[in-house]
Amino acid sequence: MFLFIVFNFLIGLLVGYIFEFVYRSFQAKKIIRPKFINLQIYGLTTIFLSILYLLNISQIFKLILIFIFPTLIEFTTGYLYLKTKQSRLWDYSHESFNFMGIICLRFSLFWFIIAIVYYFFILSSLIQLLER
Repeated sequence: MFLFIVFNFLIGLLVGYIFEFVYRSFQAKKIIRPKFINLQIYGLTTIFLSILYLLNISQIFKLILIFIFPTLIEFTTGYLYLKTKQSRLWDYSHESFNFMGIICLRFSLFWFIIAIVYYFFILSSLIQLLER
């Protein structure tokens, strides 16, 4: 169980690094390496998804949690970084339906879709692979 969680955390860091690197570099039209603090969001979310996968609760409740958790982690990380470092990790203030420029509906839906793909396709394959 512990190795399964650590493995998922590392996958989250790797996939998060690739997403952040490609998105930020494309947007800035130059190479931008993500900060480690940003990557922890992905790692924590994959840990959450792996634990959620093992729980025996309804699929509807799981879907609600899969939507809420990444956004909550993104908000908490962004807010704490803003308050402690007086610097923004990202700025969604130009996006519709944003809250304090730290989270917005567009990216919450984006993270939800990625989390759904990970949960229903990648995570189940990982479990089957580890059970062999």
